[in-house]
Amino acid sequence: MLQNKDKIFEGAILERIMLSVSFHQTFIPERRLIAALLDYAFRGHQGTIKEMSDATGIPMGKSSGKMPAILDYCKGMGLIEVQEELKGIKRPVLTQFGALVQAEDRFLGEEIVQWIVHMNLCRGDIGAKTWHEIFAKSCTILGSNFSKLQMEDYLINVCGQGKDRIGPMITTYLDDAALKRAGSLFLTNELINRRKAPILEAYAIPYALHLLSLLETNFPGQGQVTVSDFLDKTLWFNICHWNENDAKQVFSIIETCGYISIDRQMKPWIIEIRKELEDKWSHFFDDIA
Repeated sequence: MLQNKDKIFEGAILERIMLSVSFHQTFIPERRLIAALLDYAFRGHQGTIKEMSDATGIPMGKSSGKMPAILDYCKGMGLIEVQEELKGIKRPVLTQFGALVQAEDRFLGEEIVQWIVHMNLCRGDIGAKTWHEIFAKSCTILGSNFSKLQMEDYLINVCGQGKDRIGPMITTYLDDAALKRAGSLFLTNELINRRKAPILEAYAIPYALHLLSLLETNFPGQGQVTVSDFLDKTLWFNICHWNENDAKQVFSIIETCGYISIDRQMKPWIIEIRKELEDKWSHFFDDIA
């Protein structure tokens, strides 16, 4: 059974900022380590980074290690929020999406789960700076395929000088220990290629839930939002690498869930919320065989 652990504890300071350029410390988001942290959060534990490392088995040295990187990956992926009640004591709390993943696919083995965590990691609010730049903002400059040098130069231009601005981003989508099943990036003849998020009827509910989450976060209390305002604010279709025809198809598929409707009589189109999120995350896998 899913547990809602979105409650904000009284007196706790909520960490919810975009992840820095070097948050990953060159480590990829290993799915087995993410699973260990989700289980830790599910049990309601808290502690210092060292205590969390000891409890989860996620490696941590004296000054650096995978523990802080995995904690940040989970935040950027929208799986947890982190509360700090006392200095240095952190409490990872499962989001509704994180509770679903922990209960149903804690090793992130499903392609659609990997796509949703990827979409979150590319967001401009909770995501990672370099992911947001490459997947959400670089479309007109880098296009659909580019060299590693072009990618590095772009990141240096927008993020400032620094060693290996790309970090583990490419490897993340080539290694099955991480997010290869989404494969948002792949290599062909030394070129890095972007892959579109799959447009499948089976993914209608996951996409609808993600869209609702973006609406509630970016347009709180608004039952209607123009498509242009939504895309300008979230850059969701950029992140998914969808063109205008893809967009029309995606909206048609999402509408079948009954969570939103699109008023196509208005210019620009208007997204109308039909159902609030509430416990809808429990239906995430309903149409997935």
